[in-house]
Amino acid sequence: MSLRYVDITPLRKTPSWRKLALGTWGRPSTPEIYGTLEVDLTRANAWREKYASVQPKATVLHMVARAVALAMERYPDLNGYVRFRRIYLRKSIDMFFQVATEDESGRADLTGVHLKELNRKSVHQIAAEMAAKVERARSKKDTDLQKTSGMFNLLPGFLVRMILWLVSFFSFTLNIKLPGIPPDSFGGCMISNVGSLGLDVAYAPLIPWSRVPVIIIMGQAKPRPVVIDGRVEAREIVTLNATIDHSFCDGALVARMVKVVHEVFDDPEKYFGEPEIDAG
Repeated sequence: MSLRYVDITPLRKTPSWRKLALGTWGRPSTPEIYGTLEVDLTRANAWREKYASVQPKATVLHMVARAVALAMERYPDLNGYVRFRRIYLRKSIDMFFQVATEDESGRADLTGVHLKELNRKSVHQIAAEMAAKVERARSKKDTDLQKTSGMFNLLPGFLVRMILWLVSFFSFTLNIKLPGIPPDSFGGCMISNVGSLGLDVAYAPLIPWSRVPVIIIMGQAKPRPVVIDGRVEAREIVTLNATIDHSFCDGALVARMVKVVHEVFDDPEKYFGEPEIDAG
């Protein structure tokens, strides 16, 4: 009777590239799952055209943020993080948006803006708040963000990883607010627009110390062939490419989010809200 759990034999003459791979990575341990959703923008574009004169203009990014926020509102289990091997839910529906900028030397860099309670704001309110915060971030006037970035700029590289994990442990695991660290800096979802770079599909890795379980990369919105009532039509489609923490939510929960996103974009008049137009 064999004591082996699996009947195996070693691979002979392991290729050099595989030896390099074995030396580079350990066993898979990350809980990431990936998916791409195509959203038809036909009705959303008609709604946006109706308010074309309103400034700042609503974009697909603002509409996606609103749709995801409404999905989190309807299904609160989408908005939280894992703490002490248990799931805890956030009470506020906040999101983090990555923004392209430049550092002091003029080189391309990334920063971000954090918006709160997006489920309570219309698309145009989201657009206005985001525009103001992006301007502050690019002009180095976002006090909390600049203080945090400045602190890490002073640290040697080998300490950054340790500090990030310590900050995450105190902030999220122990739920203790540290001085100089903005509370829940990233919210329950990160959204980044790579469509401006001409990309349709891209995926981002989860950032463990941020405790964000959902990252959405928005591709370029452009015409694509779609079958409508048995006929092929050109419709403007945007791809939403999601990376999701599988230890936090499963496929059934993600399917509910997808359903809400489609529902919102199918009826923008109901879900996107009307802008406040100054009569004067």
